[in-house]
Amino acid sequence: MSDKPIKFSSSDKAHQSTEELLREDILQSGKDMSPQSGEEKVLTTGSSAELRFKQKNKSILKKLFWPSFSAFIVTAAGYEAYQFVTNLWDRSWLLGLGVGTLGAAAVISGAYALIRGWKARRRFKSRQHHQQEFTSLMAGNTYGQSPDLINTVNSQIAEHVDLSGLTSKYQQQKQQVHNDQELIEIYSSTVLSGLDKMAIDVITKHATEAAAMVALSPLAAADMALVAWRSSKMIEQLSQLYGCPQTALGRFEMTKSVFKNMMLAGASELVADAGVELLGKSLTATISAKAAQGIGVGVLIARMGLQTMRLCRPVPFGKDDKPRLGQIRKSVYQKVVGLLKSVSTGKSELKKDSEDNKK
Repeated sequence: MSDKPIKFSSSDKAHQSTEELLREDILQSGKDMSPQSGEEKVLTTGSSAELRFKQKNKSILKKLFWPSFSAFIVTAAGYEAYQFVTNLWDRSWLLGLGVGTLGAAAVISGAYALIRGWKARRRFKSRQHHQQEFTSLMAGNTYGQSPDLINTVNSQIAEHVDLSGLTSKYQQQKQQVHNDQELIEIYSSTVLSGLDKMAIDVITKHATEAAAMVALSPLAAADMALVAWRSSKMIEQLSQLYGCPQTALGRFEMTKSVFKNMMLAGASELVADAGVELLGKSLTATISAKAAQGIGVGVLIARMGLQTMRLCRPVPFGKDDKPRLGQIRKSVYQKVVGLLKSVSTGKSELKKDSEDNKK
């Protein structure tokens, strides 16, 4: 049997009018029953029907699992540490004092690291809020609202980067007649443009170094460790460059956001990057498999760096000033190929010297 729906129609005008009234009643009831809170996602199909997927709220037990589990682990560890120190104190007060001092230092340093991570997370969320504010100001035609926001962002960046030269260019170009949109564009083209060039240099450095190390590394486990190390170091420097430095835990969360944005990238961006990432049969035929892995790792780290720039930059990129992967891919390729040439040249010279010695 066919799965296609069967449509019943009638030539009688009375039946047709009744069907029209029923159809309108169903559509009207569907509109009245639709929620206004935005808790449902609407999936539009090609027909007049709409599929709605309800988002179920997490239960209280699921929300309390990780906090309660963490509190249990901390309490158990603290109790065991207290028992351990007291037992050592009963044996020797000097040994107990030393171990207790080490434990107290570990607790204090851990609390300090948690506080730093909490502050860094708040600053990153504040940066995302600043991006939304700049986007709304760019879309409108307002006056006098952007200077305070720009000064706030400048003060955050100036804690880690010397902005005296870039800020002077911005002060020279801005005028009192400029509205918020024009001031933001000037700020982006002067101060943030200089930071973008520094960020591209950081990404290029880490991408080329990672590509070269992976191309020379004989172990897969070493490759994974190199990628994790260089990507984490790059994210740390980029976040510090844009005034929202992250701790180790913050870099882990930012890495998740970076990969999420990479997976949710638009189809046009993926198609544009495909020609850059896929190096072609002619290239893979002339270089070794390990070198191709190194180039692939370098391109991956470069993409991570560009996504980190988009997350940390106060003013979102426009269509014209958006950095492209091709700016970094060429440097990665030249670094790996040049390294392979130097290695092959050194091997050939050694082989030649050994042959001459035999003669």
